[in-house]
Amino acid sequence: MNNQATLSDLLFDVEMVDTEEFTGIPANSDYSKLIVGTIDGQQTILNACSNRYELVPNSTIFPNIRQVLIDNGMQFTENYQSINNARFYADYVLEDQELAYNVGKSGDIIKPRISVQHSYNGLTKYLIVFGYYRMICSNGLILPVNELKKYNLEISGKHTSSIKNSFIKLNKTIKYFADNRTQINLAIGGTFDQLAGNVVEKWEDRIVEVLNASNIVNVDNSKFSTMDYVKNVIDSEKHLYDNKVNDFLIYNSINQYLNDDTLNKKTPEVRRAKDSKVFETLLEMQS
Repeated sequence: MNNQATLSDLLFDVEMVDTEEFTGIPANSDYSKLIVGTIDGQQTILNACSNRYELVPNSTIFPNIRQVLIDNGMQFTENYQSINNARFYADYVLEDQELAYNVGKSGDIIKPRISVQHSYNGLTKYLIVFGYYRMICSNGLILPVNELKKYNLEISGKHTSSIKNSFIKLNKTIKYFADNRTQINLAIGGTFDQLAGNVVEKWEDRIVEVLNASNIVNVDNSKFSTMDYVKNVIDSEKHLYDNKVNDFLIYNSINQYLNDDTLNKKTPEVRRAKDSKVFETLLEMQS
């Protein structure tokens, strides 16, 4: 999925209007309202909904999240995506070197990343979730579920009030993250270290096992091979770990496969779910 955008691209005017007044056509109660955006001077229907729908414009969300980061003195880089002007995604990588983590002390650097999603069509729920950004492949890494829960590193909402409250929660979470960064990094990074420390001799078998357990199709035809793709990624990165293959490299190779826009058109939340399954599968294999 390659739908790169800028922040300003996400901040077009949007409003909820009466369907019959806008179209001249009667609508039942489930579609009595339309979400209409003005994009490049052109009105575009983005969603049909009932009058129970609460419209929260992007202008209420993304600039406020940026401001929370700025107010907390966070250095960050940002990336935005938009799908059909109805589903929106932002990634904020925290660039403070004190927040970075060196997996297995190998030079494989990861940095905290805050991912935000929102939609006008109801297909993507509003969510703020912490993860990590791996410098080598520029992909996002999932956080272990237990750590997400333990440190409250996932914030979601549906209605206007809960979304506004999420900025307050994010502010508290960032302060907590910054104040306890050593403890959190050791806990979360330790999980990555655990995978990196587990050398796998029959690693090709391990890849097949993880793909099957994660319900990821293992393509093998004249045009493409999933195994070849994943093995090539591992071969290009195993020098970081004394040319030994470990579970962290296996995880990252599958992660890169899932996030390759030339192969995968799935939305970020679908990819995140698959990635989470891969990560949890590998953690279970450690016991």
